[in-house]
Amino acid sequence: MNKRFNKTFELLLDTEKGVLQLNGLFVDTMVYLYDDHGNLQAKEQCPQQSLMMQLPKHGAYVLVLLHPVYEVAVRRFIY
Repeated sequence: MNKRFNKTFELLLDTEKGVLQLNGLFVDTMVYLYDDHGNLQAKEQCPQQSLMMQLPKHGAYVLVLLHPVYEVAVRRFIY
């Protein structure tokens, strides 16, 4: 089975409140948030096309999106 690209999602970061908002996700996408040390900070299954997450602290993060039909998407960002 060929996997489709998962590069169309939007990542918005509210730097004042520490809120990460993801839009344009595929339903049932697994969202993993890691800190800059590789420790898992959050794990969510997306029930709809958008998701909001509260970031625990300032720092660098790696966001990983997994879906069985689409390729893995990875983004790094700093809060």
